[in-house]
Amino acid sequence: MHLEVINRFIEEYEQYRFIFSNDFLSKIHNECESWKNDWVQVLKKLLRHIRRGEYSSVLDKKGRLQITNPIVKNQYMTIYFNQQTNGSYYIDNFKIGFINI
Repeated sequence: MHLEVINRFIEEYEQYRFIFSNDFLSKIHNECESWKNDWVQVLKKLLRHIRRGEYSSVLDKKGRLQITNPIVKNQYMTIYFNQQTNGSYYIDNFKIGFINI
């Protein structure tokens, strides 16, 4: 079920000039069936924030922008991306991690 939902909103965001790397899409497609619904909602939320320009300009070690949002009490999701000169966004990777408490 999650695969269908994810494919629909990825297609929607391609209309907003989002470009998804093959690695990003492969990773999403391989992992999303085991996701909890919260993870899907956070992925959507992060893409909306990128579209609205609501992200920090802090770069990671590879020179990519990143946006992070908590999923549940001790988990987070980060999306790595670059804004292109034509105004589009190249979504490169994502990570789901655990917060050390």
